[in-house]
Amino acid sequence: MKKSLSIFGLLLLCSTVFAYEWPQENVETTSIKSYFGQKRGNSVSTSLVFSDPEPIKCIENGKLLIVMSDETDDSVFFPCAYGTSVIVSHEDSLLSVYGNLETESVIEAIGDKTELKSGDLIGEPGNSGWQNGTSSLELQIIDTKKASAINPKILITRTNNEIPLTLEGIVLESKTGAKINLSTQKSFPSGIYKVYQKRNAVASPYRTTITINGVVVDQINYDTINQENNKLYVTGKKKYLGTDIYPDSNLQLLGETMFTAGKSTLGLSLNDFLGKITQLNYIVTVY
Repeated sequence: MKKSLSIFGLLLLCSTVFAYEWPQENVETTSIKSYFGQKRGNSVSTSLVFSDPEPIKCIENGKLLIVMSDETDDSVFFPCAYGTSVIVSHEDSLLSVYGNLETESVIEAIGDKTELKSGDLIGEPGNSGWQNGTSSLELQIIDTKKASAINPKILITRTNNEIPLTLEGIVLESKTGAKINLSTQKSFPSGIYKVYQKRNAVASPYRTTITINGVVVDQINYDTINQENNKLYVTGKKKYLGTDIYPDSNLQLLGETMFTAGKSTLGLSLNDFLGKITQLNYIVTVY
């Protein structure tokens, strides 16, 4: 096993490349157990979690940077909950991180290698991380220059299908914390409101958009998740922390908007990675 390096030193050493391959064979819609951008604890996930216990391959040519197995390294991007992990550096300051591995399979597959090719075996899924008992790979891609996690779906060859996104259970929340369920109430006071939907259990949208009378007032993008002051956030018209995106286990933030007095059309939409758009419109009366 390679001796574990400090995370700070790790971030200074790396480099990346483009057009990555999937880390497992025969990836289908059901092969993903949790999307990048999904709820994770009190924050937001920076990984793809796979459901199939298949062998794990390197997604692109790169340099073996580190094998972590003692769970002593911990940071916002590399939590010790990842268990036994392999980190590979690529061109342009990108890292690929393969977590929750079976330790002995990594030792056997990697041996004394320092360079890995796309498709090289890295190991088998294990039960070494937070998913204890599930044998699922957790894949993460980090841009070390920008201190951000990149949605792997941006760089990896896309599949033909995505898990369908649902857009329902819309709730507005005022600055005072008052909640309005739009399925039963279409009239409310003017002010700034956060707009939530019922969270999808597995999939997470690539983008959420709010419009008022056809004008975009907020979008939240899940192409990257950024780190600042050891906290994770995604970007809309402002920075949204993980606790903003997921205030509880049931809701996901779509964005924030100001409602002024009068009748307006509130438009909500979710985009997936294949360009499919799921939409809802509400005619609301604001006083």
